[in-house]
Amino acid sequence: MCIIILLMPVMVSAQNFPGADPQTMQDMMKKAQEMQVCMQNVDQAKMQAFQQRAKNMADAVTALCSAGKRDEALSKAMLFSKEVASDKAMQQIKRCAEIMKGVMPDFIEMSKSYKGDGSNQHVCD
Repeated sequence: MCIIILLMPVMVSAQNFPGADPQTMQDMMKKAQEMQVCMQNVDQAKMQAFQQRAKNMADAVTALCSAGKRDEALSKAMLFSKEVASDKAMQQIKRCAEIMKGVMPDFIEMSKSYKGDGSNQHVCD
């Protein structure tokens, strides 16, 4: 349900978009419902715990950056990103996000932005 609520502004704005036809809107709603069903299989307790760990990690990395410990901040962030990539709940979320591919390309692109080798930008910048 929360996924559909999050997607509602996009869907409503698509209704007002001159190129959006009713079939496109139906397809978008169907994909959103499929994604919602998929997300129901994600362990919510694990996700909440993971969100808290991610917040703590972001705070720790920010503190290291502020202290001028850029290498340590980067190392900590890279370790966490590897952990995220191997986490079963995060893999399930990625599979769920793939359902929206072609309907909401920006949604998929957001997840790809974290897959780089880190050479483009430092975690402290």
